[in-house]
Amino acid sequence: MIKRLCSILLLTLCGFIVTLQAENVKVTMKSGSTITGELKELVATDHVTVVIAGVESVIPMEEVASIEKIEVEQVDSHTERPSKLKYGEYHITDTKEYPDSFMLKIGDQDLTMILVRGGWFNMGYDGRFSRYWDTEPIHRVTISSFYVSKQLLSQSIIDRLKNKKKPSDNKKPHSFDSRKVLEGIIEKITLYSGAPYRLLTEAEWEYTSLMPFANSIFGNKKRLEWCHDYWAMFTSNDQYDPQGPSSGDNYVLRRFAPDNEKWERIQNNEDFFGNRYARIAISADQIKQ
Repeated sequence: MIKRLCSILLLTLCGFIVTLQAENVKVTMKSGSTITGELKELVATDHVTVVIAGVESVIPMEEVASIEKIEVEQVDSHTERPSKLKYGEYHITDTKEYPDSFMLKIGDQDLTMILVRGGWFNMGYDGRFSRYWDTEPIHRVTISSFYVSKQLLSQSIIDRLKNKKKPSDNKKPHSFDSRKVLEGIIEKITLYSGAPYRLLTEAEWEYTSLMPFANSIFGNKKRLEWCHDYWAMFTSNDQYDPQGPSSGDNYVLRRFAPDNEKWERIQNNEDFFGNRYARIAISADQIKQ
């Protein structure tokens, strides 16, 4: 016990020293993703706080695999591309002032819109099951800042948007079997709010899944979610705010599955059956501050 306490104390003191020195670090998550930024605080038995593009991210130590010091020039490694891109790497670059979140109220239900700051990330995965999920090749994608709803669209919200006389009080997520019906609901949200809400693009969905706060958004229910994009195979080309093909037969469905270590990518083809849910997004520059 004494040896264990001494080890914890040493780690905490080391963290305190590193904090004073404001070192640049790379945090490798147990999920395989990595985060680079300036170390603000390290409490070895509880959490690590990293400042990324001026924004603090508090990461529970139970989710951390390793923390290592890096040189400043390594933080901006996207300027010199490695020969082989690694899944899960990202870097936040947008430092503009945006609210961290805001509330969109529809009827008696609030949707919490969470800020996801823009940057670049390596999209795709090339490990076990990657061929099955069509997640190769890994490619570099740059994303602009946007907001994503913490909650999925519910029956209560749908009824109020349709002006039903007796709207449901059911705030559980609603499954959309019809893409046409879903698009109609999002159009009503845009009219209701006066702001151009939409579905997440597939790139935005995957970028969000890499963020330290992803669990608080997606949870552990492993629900399939509609994306904006028509289905397409990945290419190795760099992309900037990709929207997917302009037409197609099927749309992309994504599912957050942290216990499988990776997310899942599924094609909504004519043979598909099962529940499909939706959350909304909006570009950060579309929000009036």
